[in-house]
Amino acid sequence: SNKAVVSTQSTGDESMKKEAEFQKVLYRPQPYPDNYTDEKLFLSSLKRNKNLQTYSFLECVDQGQLPLQQLCCTVTFFLLHFLEFNVTDGMIYFMALLTVMGYLTIAGFNIHEVRTVILFGGFLFGLSPIIQTLTRSVSDDTIYAMVSIGLFTNFCLHDYSGSNGDYMSKCVSFNAAIFSAVCLASRLDNLNSVLGTIIVAILIYGVVPKLTKRISGSKKMPLLTMIFLLGSTCLSYISVPIVIVPLVISAVACLVIVPAFFVHLQKQKDNIFGPWDEAVLKDLGCKGGNRDISAE
Repeated sequence: SNKAVVSTQSTGDESMKKEAEFQKVLYRPQPYPDNYTDEKLFLSSLKRNKNLQTYSFLECVDQGQLPLQQLCCTVTFFLLHFLEFNVTDGMIYFMALLTVMGYLTIAGFNIHEVRTVILFGGFLFGLSPIIQTLTRSVSDDTIYAMVSIGLFTNFCLHDYSGSNGDYMSKCVSFNAAIFSAVCLASRLDNLNSVLGTIIVAILIYGVVPKLTKRISGSKKMPLLTMIFLLGSTCLSYISVPIVIVPLVISAVACLVIVPAFFVHLQKQKDNIFGPWDEAVLKDLGCKGGNRDISAE
């Protein structure tokens, strides 16, 4: 009988001990302090590279096409300034038509957008004589320095992700490009050339990036990148041949060197997650009218 009592007491102690074992939950009272850590479970819950997302080389190359396209657009716009040709009224009408059609394709054909296009075109046409004489007292070196800073700012702050966030960065990028266009247009003597420079800037920096993002990730993207690269290379050969070398080096960097380096760096990534991290509540849904919440 004594043995039976002893076995019963030991069984009861074991059950009490089992019930008093530490559990990492927030909703159950336990006889442990708030900062208690179970030594047995401390390192057993260690996780490395949890929820790590890796990218292949081709995926990185696909994302590298957008910076290369923007670079080609910047080179094309800058080199058009050095081509000495007379901008006729027909060329102005053609570029304006391309810009308007591209904008309405993105924004939609409605009364509000058409009114915006008409008002913006009227202001642009009316301010062209003022833009032509805006920086007449400023030296050419200062103008080209400001243009370089503006285009560099546009390239760095351009939205390559296509997301709707970071609205301020998009505005600064576009305004920097328009500022550079105004500076270049102010050095021209022909009023049509001034108006054409501003229209080309709006077309390249306002319309073309929106259209390219629509086909981003599709099979047409490599073909479009090749057209951009060949166009800017041919224009460099006609106007400033020395630009071809840095342009080709930049293309190799965007499509080969940087993606390969990024893929290599992924192997070096080593994040650890454990009990020392803050608990994250995870809603598992409703069960029997009560919400089941657990901590990770």
